[in-house]
Amino acid sequence: MCRVDLCLRPAQGPLILVEVLPAGSVLTRLLALGAKEVWVAPGPKVARLLAEALGREALLLGEVEGFPPEGFHGRLSLLDLERTEVRGRRAVLVAPLLNQSLLPGEEEVYLASLRNAKAVLELAKRLKNLTLRPSGAPDPLLSAAVAVGFLQKRLAPEGPPNLTTALLKAFPDPQEALFQSPEGQALHKEGRTEELAWASLIGVDPVVPRLAEVRFFPKEAHGLSQDRYAQRYVPWSA
Repeated sequence: MCRVDLCLRPAQGPLILVEVLPAGSVLTRLLALGAKEVWVAPGPKVARLLAEALGREALLLGEVEGFPPEGFHGRLSLLDLERTEVRGRRAVLVAPLLNQSLLPGEEEVYLASLRNAKAVLELAKRLKNLTLRPSGAPDPLLSAAVAVGFLQKRLAPEGPPNLTTALLKAFPDPQEALFQSPEGQALHKEGRTEELAWASLIGVDPVVPRLAEVRFFPKEAHGLSQDRYAQRYVPWSA
């Protein structure tokens, strides 16, 4: 039995947070390529603070209008990762929506996309009182909501229809769903349509990221506009 959370309500048990674009698939791919860990930061300033603390192993990834900010090693690109030395690095992603899609106190959290869907479904069979949440809730990303429908349909094929399964019926081809989504259109306008094809591959990454730590950054101590949090993910293992 699983519950779909579209309203950003506290999960009462294990949570599978779903994001395909822009950062979810990149995070999973980093761990699949051998990164030690991946931090999710709400913005460039917190990302730079993390990178300073992590030292030489830090790999800073983020983008503004398709380009990495000053001092970053690269953008959020599945294709670029194949040409980047990742193994043994501690990656830091600037991913505001993914960062803000968790609530304080949620500890048993796993990250899903289409690329690791097979591994996620195997894990989900072990979990009780499971919640599926698309990134961006309560205004979920279209690509994430379709991926939630994909997972929910396989976890509970006889379950009652809802918004996410209706979206899956409207977009039976995952690549088409990514292309039609606002986040997919943003990549298309930048000439990065191949990224959508890579993100739509199902079950090619056998890694499930697991939340391992949440670090607090108080605004007074770091000159931030408000208190911020960053989350650290590592590969889940049975």
